[in-house]
Amino acid sequence: MKDSRCLQKLRSWSKISLIKGDSVGISDLTENELKRLYLEEKQSSREIAKMYGSGKSSVLSRMKKLRISARSRVETSRMIVHPIKYHIPKNVMFDLYYKENLSTYQIAEKYGCSPAAIYHKMRKMYKIPLRNVDSAINMTIERRSRNIAKSVTKYAKRDFSGDLNEKSYLIGFRLGDLNVRKNKYGQTIIVQTWSTKKSQLDLLRSLFEKYGHVYQRERRDGNSQFVCCLNTSFDFLLKKEDGIDDWILNNDSYFLEFLAGYIDAEGHFGVHNGFAEFSVSTNDKNIINMIYAKLSEMGINGSKPRVTVSGGYVDKRGIITNHDMWRFRITKKKELYKFICLAENFIRHEKRRSDAFKAKENAVMRLKEEK
Repeated sequence: MKDSRCLQKLRSWSKISLIKGDSVGISDLTENELKRLYLEEKQSSREIAKMYGSGKSSVLSRMKKLRISARSRVETSRMIVHPIKYHIPKNVMFDLYYKENLSTYQIAEKYGCSPAAIYHKMRKMYKIPLRNVDSAINMTIERRSRNIAKSVTKYAKRDFSGDLNEKSYLIGFRLGDLNVRKNKYGQTIIVQTWSTKKSQLDLLRSLFEKYGHVYQRERRDGNSQFVCCLNTSFDFLLKKEDGIDDWILNNDSYFLEFLAGYIDAEGHFGVHNGFAEFSVSTNDKNIINMIYAKLSEMGINGSKPRVTVSGGYVDKRGIITNHDMWRFRITKKKELYKFICLAENFIRHEKRRSDAFKAKENAVMRLKEEK
């Protein structure tokens, strides 16, 4: 189409050049010639004026005098060849809008056109129905809330290191004694707990302070609240299930890191009546039994986990135990010695390390006495 129009223009120019050579102006242009240029060859008034070395208004005046109607704006617009800026098939448009949940503004931004163009293509050409008002509002609230959360961040947050040993330890500690949550629309993961033990609070600070802002508040009763705000690279801490992931169980190093975290949160080393022991009590039936099975596989034999307090029990203070309390213990001196030798380099809690050292000394002393 473009080529044919170019040829028509060249022919017109050649004819006009001959006319101009004879000093023919716009006022001498006949009705038939003007109709041919304007109506048949679809030349614009500006193009005709240029051919005759005149102005657009002169052409329009001549057309008016010869009663040749000018084209409307709609007709003129249709004649203009617009470059195709975007092409979105119907199935792609549908997927972007409904499966990827993009707004018309986001689709327009993606293709470098106006939202109105996307709306026209969706509604007029493809007949794709728009989302209902409630869905649109909910999507907008979520998107805007995330953007607001990013813009109002007061303290810098650093990404998790990615180290799987550290990750294993943190998961163990979280399952033992941490509350972790994420705001519905925010970008912050909040880690918190309460403790009266300074060593526990110091450990928590050493674990998380390098990644985010730590807030600590002490109450009059001596109980302190620990809160740390982290970014979403710590989303692995959100999971709270009674179990240990296979990637941890299948690697001895990762398992010992996980166990150390769990011990630092829930475990106990002690010497009672001259006999050392290790124990851990929890409501997590599956975790405690998986720990027992993995240690047995590694050659360390403890007592099979058992229920020490049944769910529904009410103590003297009126506190109800909602779920069965399970306990795992290692009391045999040889097994305890092997276990501490295996785990002591992974334990980070200052008091746990100190208590484990005392328990190890007791086990060594008893082993020597046996000989």
